[in-house]
Amino acid sequence: MLNKLVEASLHYKFLVIVSFAVVAFLGWRAVVTVPIDAFPDVTPVQVNIYTEAAGLAAEDVEQLLTFPVESGMAGLPGVQEIRSVSLFGLSYVSVYFEDDMDIYFARRLVMERLQEVSKRIPEGYGTPEMGPNTSGLGQVFWYTVERADEKLDAGISDMDLRTIQDWSVRLMLRTAPGVDDVMSWGGQQMQFQVVIEPLKLIEYGLSFREIIEVLERNNRQVGGQYIDQGAEQYLVRGLGLVKNEQDIGNIVVKVKDGTPVYLRHVADISRQPALRFGAVTRDGREVVLGMALARINENAKDVVDAVKEKVKVAESTLPEGVAIEPIYDRTVLVDKAVNTAVSALVEGSILVAIILFLFLGELRSALVVIAALPLAMLIAFIMMGEMGLSANLMSLAGLAIGIGMMVDGAVVLTENAFRIMAERRKNGEQVNRTEAVLAAAREVANPIAFAILIIIVVFLPLFSLSGLEGKLFKPMAFNISFAMVGSLLLTMTIIPVLAAMILKP
Repeated sequence: MLNKLVEASLHYKFLVIVSFAVVAFLGWRAVVTVPIDAFPDVTPVQVNIYTEAAGLAAEDVEQLLTFPVESGMAGLPGVQEIRSVSLFGLSYVSVYFEDDMDIYFARRLVMERLQEVSKRIPEGYGTPEMGPNTSGLGQVFWYTVERADEKLDAGISDMDLRTIQDWSVRLMLRTAPGVDDVMSWGGQQMQFQVVIEPLKLIEYGLSFREIIEVLERNNRQVGGQYIDQGAEQYLVRGLGLVKNEQDIGNIVVKVKDGTPVYLRHVADISRQPALRFGAVTRDGREVVLGMALARINENAKDVVDAVKEKVKVAESTLPEGVAIEPIYDRTVLVDKAVNTAVSALVEGSILVAIILFLFLGELRSALVVIAALPLAMLIAFIMMGEMGLSANLMSLAGLAIGIGMMVDGAVVLTENAFRIMAERRKNGEQVNRTEAVLAAAREVANPIAFAILIIIVVFLPLFSLSGLEGKLFKPMAFNISFAMVGSLLLTMTIIPVLAAMILKP
C-alpha cells in the first residue's frame, strides 16, 4: 500500500506539489486563526449560582438559600459534584459536570431547574442567578477607574468613580466580542436613601409597609393609549420614574382631609453611598477595579484586543480628571508563552537543518529533508483547528519535542535514494532519479511507517489521562501525534517527489 502511494506520487508530481501548496496555505490560515492562550484551560465544566440576600446571616443563608439550590441541582444529567459556600448575605453554589458535557447545554439544564428552585425560596430573600459563562482563565483584562490627579480632582468622589464604572465603562466593555461580563469592585455604590422618621409616621397615621408599597408603586412608567383631538391623536403617558431626590420627595403617600402628604413630610431623602465591606486601593489611593471576563472557548488574545478598543472609546466619554489605567493584560503572558515556544521551534529547526547538512554532507539532500519540517508543523496546526485545540505553551511544546522526530522518515528515505544513485553511478549505470527514489522507497517504506507508529504509540498513555491531568497533557500528545502522522504522509508523498526533482543524479 505504501509503495503504491509513493509510486502514484512520483507519477503525478505536479498534482502532489499543488496539493501540498494548498495544504501549506490551509496550514498558514490555521496558524493565524487558531485560538491563542498561555496555558490550556484545565477548569472543569461548571455552572456557578449566586443568590444575594442583604443582611442575612450565614446560617440563615445556608438554610433558606443554599440548601434549596443544592437540592434542586441534584439529579441533573451529568452532574459529578455540587459545592457550596454560605456567607453573610451571599449564597454561592458550584455545579460540576462531566468533562464531555457541553457548557451551554449544562447552563440550560441549570436555568430550567432554577425556575423551580426560585418558587421554593421565601419571598424577599433574593433570586438565584447564574454566574458568567467563563472559566478560571477568563480573567483576561483588569483595569482601574481612578482620579487622574489627586490634588486637582478632589471634587470627584469614590461614589462618582463607581457610578462611572457601573453605568458607563462597564456597559461599553461588555459589548466587546468575546466578553461575557465585566465585574466591578471598590468605590461606593450610589443609593437614594429614604430615612423615615417614626414620629412623623405616627403623626400622619402611616406605617413602614405603606411607605415601601408607595415607593414601589410610584417608580414606574405607564401608558394610557391616546386621545383624539380633531385630526390628531395625542399619546397619553404616565411618567413615574424618579430621577433625583426631589422626585422621590414629591411622591404622595397619603391624602388626609383633601391635603396630600408627601414623602418628604415623613422622611429625609438624600443621595448616599451604600454600605460596603471592603475597598480597592492602588499606590495608597482608593480606586475602582474592573475585570473583563472572556467567554469560554474564546480566543484570549482577540478578546483583549477588542476590550482595548472599547477602552479607547470609553476614555473619550470620561469626565475631566478621571482616567482608566490597565493593570493586567493577558496578552503579555500569552505573547511571552507563545514566543518561548516559537523560539524553541525556530532554534530547534535551525539546529536540525545544520545537523542534517553536516551528516548528509550534501546540500540538496538537506533541503529535501528540511522541507518536511514546516509542512509537518502546518499539518499539525490544521488538525489543532479541527480538534478545537488552542496554541499554548503545552501544545506548542509538543511540536518542539517532535522537531527531530518529524524528519526521521525523510532522512532515511532521502539518504537511501542518495545511496542508490551513488551506487548506480559507480557501476556506470544510467541514473534515473525517479526510479532510484522509487527503489529506495520500496526498501524503507514499511520500516519508516513502523518506526513512526512506534513513536506515536509511546504517547498513547497520555490520551488515557482524564480530569486536570488530561486537559494539561493531552494537547501536547495530540500535537506530537498530528505532526508524526503528517511526517509519515509527507515521507510517502512530497519527499519522494522533491527527491526525484532536486537530488543530483
